[in-house]
Amino acid sequence: MESHGWFRLAPFRWSEEKGVLSRKEALPEGVVDLEIEVRRGKLVVRGAAPSEELTRRITRMLQLNVDTSEFAEMARASERHAWVAETGFGRLLCGTTIWEDAVKIIATTNTMWSQTVRMVELLVAKCGRDGAFPTPREVVRFSEEELQRDCRLGYRAKTIHALATRVVSGEIDLATLADRTLPTPALFKNYLTLPGIGPYGAAHLLAMDGRHDFIAVDSEFRRFVRETYHRGRRVSDAAMLRRYNKWGRWKYLAYWSELWSEVRPVSSAK
Repeated sequence: MESHGWFRLAPFRWSEEKGVLSRKEALPEGVVDLEIEVRRGKLVVRGAAPSEELTRRITRMLQLNVDTSEFAEMARASERHAWVAETGFGRLLCGTTIWEDAVKIIATTNTMWSQTVRMVELLVAKCGRDGAFPTPREVVRFSEEELQRDCRLGYRAKTIHALATRVVSGEIDLATLADRTLPTPALFKNYLTLPGIGPYGAAHLLAMDGRHDFIAVDSEFRRFVRETYHRGRRVSDAAMLRRYNKWGRWKYLAYWSELWSEVRPVSSAK
């Protein structure tokens, strides 16, 4: 499970010592404190009674419905990526709703990661119920000014408030917009209609659907590709993206696996 930093964002809590991922989750029966771990190769979820709703949320959070076998097979043919198949790399940690992920993506734009962590922490503390990630309705209880002041969201307060308001009013139907039966290009266009979501955010949301056709181009992508493939020289985004065309619908995951092996070296990675 590849976190892309999400495990650091409230309401997630990660214990390296215990190997347990925790989070407060607002279920229909109330807020529960979930604990998730892998024990003897099996996924164990504690803190709530089994239910269809809990299964749906855990499935989205851990991308249990994403089949990465094709990517693993392609990776076996590449010396640089062969470790992917051996480690089971390929699934990203997500929020339990697209709303949560969209808000967190907005919080990553034009800022430092430490500030993103703090913004999300403050948003959960101010708006969420008993430590769970707030719903759109819980966010719109507060004004843009309150969100900006108390959650240190800056200009993002207006964007997040607008997104929440349009979801609550029914102007945006996230379930329809994120319909998994839609082709990837249609989903990409849908995500671009969300307040605060541009091409970077739309590609990121697609990856959290398990679709990697589009690469989320940001400063980190540009740095990595320049240093890895162009000896630090400045090149166009188009030239950088062409590096991953051979991966087809797994472009973003191929890039992410390379970045991951740089941050957390794998013995079989080259």
